[in-house]
Amino acid sequence: MTRLNALKPFRFLSIALVAMMLIFGLGAKDAHALGGIPNFSIPGIGSIGGSGASISIPGLGTIGIGWGSGGFTISFGQGGCGGNTIGSVMCNTVEAVSLIPGFLSAIAYLFGLYLGVIAILKLRDHVENPNQTPLSESIKRFAAGGAFFALPMVMEVAYNAVAQDIFAPTTSGFNGGQTVGGGLDAMVAALVNDIWAPMHLVFSGFSYLAGIIFIMIGVSRLLKSAQEGPRGPAGFGTIMTFLVGGTLLSIDAIMGAFTGSLFAADNISTYAELNFDSGMSADELNHIHTVFSSVLAFMMVIGWISFIRGWFIIRDVAEGSHQASLMAGMTHVLGGALAVNLGPVLNVVQETFGITGYGILFT
Repeated sequence: MTRLNALKPFRFLSIALVAMMLIFGLGAKDAHALGGIPNFSIPGIGSIGGSGASISIPGLGTIGIGWGSGGFTISFGQGGCGGNTIGSVMCNTVEAVSLIPGFLSAIAYLFGLYLGVIAILKLRDHVENPNQTPLSESIKRFAAGGAFFALPMVMEVAYNAVAQDIFAPTTSGFNGGQTVGGGLDAMVAALVNDIWAPMHLVFSGFSYLAGIIFIMIGVSRLLKSAQEGPRGPAGFGTIMTFLVGGTLLSIDAIMGAFTGSLFAADNISTYAELNFDSGMSADELNHIHTVFSSVLAFMMVIGWISFIRGWFIIRDVAEGSHQASLMAGMTHVLGGALAVNLGPVLNVVQETFGITGYGILFT
């Protein structure tokens, strides 16, 4: 018995050494030289972590520490972030929260260090009293701490699990955007013209931040016990939290996957033209095309909201929430994808009913 007690410190040190090699080995890869926060690259997104890190979102631009709004272009009018409009308010909001990804990375890094220290203390307690403190109490803290310490790597895994080699769809532009008088339709066109690009900026930024938070929630589930059910370490809710987190990180690419699956194309047809325009003047056609483009762009905004909300509902179902249903989640996702692809949907409907000769062609 005396000999076993004498070996306890060596047992503790050897296990602690291996565990610390695990946690710091995961987090130290490509660590930033200045801040010490790991900086990992995510395919199609960029990098997060480290001093001055940034994230580039397909079709959005670069966000992170000092993110910008460049990279997103749309041919429907000017829109954008200039002036004193609703669109500029959205852009200002995105700019105001531009440091949150880097902040979350730093929080995860510090929490990983904290869990590493607690894990060592739990390991000591296990060595001194194995019956009272099981080894799993230390191991799961080492695992969660390592995952927090290497949050960008975990994000990369979640991203690749759902969106590797999938690209965001492109649009063919809108036939409209010109001033069409002072009526109610002109006001609708002006509204959509102003909010279209900023709304996509908000959706992409919100989805990315939500994805990071979901990944952090999933990692924190490693500290729970199997008695938690779906919210346990290996519960279905935890698995879906990681998958939905990866989906939100790559929301544009996931929309591209739906577009390709439904219409076998990587381009969303948004350029509307009347097939029958006999007797109409150029001003009248411009008026009609602008209204069509405004309605189409507005429906695409609604579609994005539905599409993103659907993934939240699906995660709630996996969590065991009785307030949500899988049918509602899938309806939001599929309905949102169809609304974003409203141009191709209308083309299909017109082709089915044989009215393409006097309908609206979206190319």
